Amino acid sequence: MIRPADRIRTTDLLPGFIVAFFVFGLASGACASAPTEDDEERLLFVIGNIAFVLAHEFSHLVIDDYEIPVLGNSEDAADTLAAVSLIRLDRARPEKNYAYIRMLLSAADGNRILWETGLERDNPDTYGARHPLSIQRVSRIVCLVYGSNMDTFAPLASASHLPAFRADWCDLEFENAEKAWLWVRDTYIRKAEPLKLVNEVDYGNTKDPAEKKIRERLIEARILERSMAVVEETILLREPFTLRTRSCGSPDAYWDSEKRDIVLCYELVRWFDKVSSDQRITELAERIREFNRDN
Repeated sequence: MIRPADRIRTTDLLPGFIVAFFVFGLASGACASAPTEDDEERLLFVIGNIAFVLAHEFSHLVIDDYEIPVLGNSEDAADTLAAVSLIRLDRARPEKNYAYIRMLLSAADGNRILWETGLERDNPDTYGARHPLSIQRVSRIVCLVYGSNMDTFAPLASASHLPAFRADWCDLEFENAEKAWLWVRDTYIRKAEPLKLVNEVDYGNTKDPAEKKIRERLIEARILERSMAVVEETILLREPFTLRTRSCGSPDAYWDSEKRDIVLCYELVRWFDKVSSDQRITELAERIREFNRDN
């Protein structure tokens, strides 16, 4: 099912990224039986990181499908498309009580934790990799959120890894990012012709007992099917693609342009879950709690 172009215009959203909202809402229901504050914080962390990862990889698909010219690093461009989309979704759905901002800050916290493990810092190869360093992604995400509304998100100005000299310019940084986002939407997305495509989902098998449990939970919740349904209702793609979960040998997620697969690795979901259970989520947790429209 593909949404007509005129309905895309009424949403004022970049098609496809509503998947992050859907996954968040689905997972939240899993803790409906009186979750503790720690349970909610862990769930927020895991879902926020998964949502940002999926949005990032879907950004690569959009960039490839529409052959969008990118000045600079394509990984930075995918981060920007994903982050601005979630920020705009938050604006469009105030009743969700900053759900999308919370996702982004959880993703920033996940990148902060990754940096603090030293895995990147102690590996010279990471400094020449295509992906920005995780600590750079922390600053970029936090700056875009802060810059989108410097009054509302004032507590982020003093977040670590966001130097004051950069925080002062975050409003301009977000303005430039949103301008590029709008150009992508108006130049490419809105002009696409609807096609009847048959997209697929696939839960890859795994021999690892822990990953099998993750796979079973994802299948039971029909995460991939529900996510794909949202994508098909909100974006006009040029060719079909497959959304997969699988064992990859390492924590990862990626867009395979040749096979047209978006892959979420069981190892990455497992890592997010482990980090959340280690109770190492501290940097942005208090600030996340401050963003509550009910207060």
